[in-house]
Amino acid sequence: MTFRKKLLGSVLAVFSTSVLASVAPATNIDSLQHIQCGKLLDVVNKKTLSKQNILVRNGVIEAIGANVKAPEHAEQIDLSSQTCMPGLMDMHVHIFIDSTKANLDVQGLVSSSADQTLMGLRNLQSLLNQGFTTIRIPGDLEKAYASISLKNAINRGEFDGPRMLVAPHALSPTGGHGDANSLAADSHLPIAINIVDGVDEIRRTLRTEFKYGADWIKVMATGGVMSQHDDPNVAAYSDEEFRVFAEEAHRHNKKITAHAHGDSGIRAAVEAGFDSIEHGTLMEKSTAKLMAKQGTYYVPTLYVLDWILEMGQKGGITANNLEKAKLVAMKHASSVAMAYKYGVKMALGSDPIFPMDQAIREFDAMAKRIPDNWYVLQMGTINSAEMLGLEGSIGSLEVGKQADIVASSSNPIDSMKNIESVNFVMKGGKVIRAN
Repeated sequence: MTFRKKLLGSVLAVFSTSVLASVAPATNIDSLQHIQCGKLLDVVNKKTLSKQNILVRNGVIEAIGANVKAPEHAEQIDLSSQTCMPGLMDMHVHIFIDSTKANLDVQGLVSSSADQTLMGLRNLQSLLNQGFTTIRIPGDLEKAYASISLKNAINRGEFDGPRMLVAPHALSPTGGHGDANSLAADSHLPIAINIVDGVDEIRRTLRTEFKYGADWIKVMATGGVMSQHDDPNVAAYSDEEFRVFAEEAHRHNKKITAHAHGDSGIRAAVEAGFDSIEHGTLMEKSTAKLMAKQGTYYVPTLYVLDWILEMGQKGGITANNLEKAKLVAMKHASSVAMAYKYGVKMALGSDPIFPMDQAIREFDAMAKRIPDNWYVLQMGTINSAEMLGLEGSIGSLEVGKQADIVASSSNPIDSMKNIESVNFVMKGGKVIRAN
């Protein structure tokens, strides 16, 4: 090698080292935040603590207490006039649906995956600004896997959004809640990927969902309200099919939930070993007791029925959908009260087929049926974390957990309506909203 080449190599090496050093992040400097809370809600022990400080290091809670001190270089966040609580959780979110715009069957045909992805991102950011730092999607309208792509983009830090666990599609039998029953029989449209009949097809479909990143599986166990020609009282699958759904999901170490209104579908899913039940509006006492015994979670979704009935009175819901809504609404409140009485584990979910900025109203809707604001707040925090299997890292304000913190000027334990005025949101130590 000539002297000229050796010299050029040395210069390039020095230049490369200096450039890398200039862009490489410092590895020995911690991110520290010292948060002063006027009040802090301990959702595990159901206690309101006064004048608490939280020290956050690199997005994780390092210390909590009245006398916690922080190094001088820590960022100071003054919430001394606020009530601090864990990041909120919504366990039943649809980010690709807006039933104010069109019949859901039609909406699924006229919106491309790109259209729905853009709408989904906007809805995710709305949820985060309301205080929801973690959500679960139990099946959605989009026919590809946009929810998985959005989850991954948020995890990579490309967009702000809630932490997401996803069942990409709501799996339905032919003619069930999830099939496009309002479309003409001779429309000759291709069958959607969410229509699943028979045990062999069930296994294949679940494996495909897992192939593309599903965290959960969602099954339409009965007919629904916002669909045509299906019956909320009828179990949509055979006992064998229910068993295979749960067996295949659990074999892959995943969880599975069921949309179910009528007791026959609820009980079939519970007996098969499903991890949670959505809606459960027509639940019988014996089924509630079985759910409590087996540890099956219940996500009631109350506000959506309030909204459907209100829209029906204004003429915004079809007569068929309105009649089904009236049927399930008559029993829903008593099913929730019965589940609470018998100790069924409950998590909060809003089921937003309505404008997304109303999702936070689920807390107050639940508090109107269960006179225990602490339990309602637990539903939307620690109970939801336990259902997801993430109680070790999120769900409460404790040392070692992610710094998911929201605050409001008034205490929701005094009135659950106060939770609708969240004005500070932090997710994993990152301040999302501070006004």
